[in-house]
Amino acid sequence: MKRIVPMLLALLLLAGCATGPKVKSPQTTPKPAPAGTVQAKGPFLTYSFYDQPNWDDLMEDVMFHADLDQDGVAEPVSFSLDHEDWNADITWGESTVRLDLGDDLVKAAVLDLDPESPFYNLLVVLDYGSDSYVTVELHPENGRLTKGPVVEGGWSWRDDALWFYERTDLLGTDSGERTYSGDGLVPNSDWLTMSYIPTVQDIKEEWEYLVDGGVLLHTVLPVPCTVKGQPYTIPSDSYVYRLRFKDTGDTAEVALLDGTVALISCTVEEGGWPYLIDGQEIENYFDNLFFAD
Repeated sequence: MKRIVPMLLALLLLAGCATGPKVKSPQTTPKPAPAGTVQAKGPFLTYSFYDQPNWDDLMEDVMFHADLDQDGVAEPVSFSLDHEDWNADITWGESTVRLDLGDDLVKAAVLDLDPESPFYNLLVVLDYGSDSYVTVELHPENGRLTKGPVVEGGWSWRDDALWFYERTDLLGTDSGERTYSGDGLVPNSDWLTMSYIPTVQDIKEEWEYLVDGGVLLHTVLPVPCTVKGQPYTIPSDSYVYRLRFKDTGDTAEVALLDGTVALISCTVEEGGWPYLIDGQEIENYFDNLFFAD
């Protein structure tokens, strides 16, 4: 997400002649929600579709052998892709579950999200279009593979926790992250921290790139918001960047360049579009919002 700084600016910065924008760190820095109390075990069996030889012709494969029901016998876990009907079959032993969420397999892994339950969890990630990921949890019940919770987003395992990356279109298309716990994939917070938050140095050195890319949002009208619970207005011709957003899709926490942290609230019309701030479409307030298809 970086761009080479233009030569002249780089030379000025090295010479100490360019001060850049005056930026302060936010007064409060959002911290990811702590992982749940369940001491989950991270992936111990993994399969990456695009790491396979001749993956572009791959329609079916045995990914690994897994003892999902913990009976002491590891059985083959395989997939079969149906590009015509846009689905994927996941098979464990003699039991198959059809996933009608897409035919583009990304990865699969076996984890133990709740050591107190009598089974392991199989997480399957599908891409249903333009890097739009969905994760399906599968597990055995009464000897048969069963479809569990579905999360719209991809995931990774870090810091002994399961992190999901989920899309937002509030103040432009981007993604946020939060942790999930347990067999039921329960989110540990209703807030998602932005996957990328520019640092003070980023803003000084990558100003043009961040503005062009819709990371630093430029206001063209005063934006009503709240600061520390009190009504506030972000002036026109200001720059803000998102820190986090609520999973309800109606509230974003943003930082101004002076370090002030504000909450911007929206309403959404029926059908999920457009976003409105104080009755006006959100694009009336900003002139560089980026929305993906």
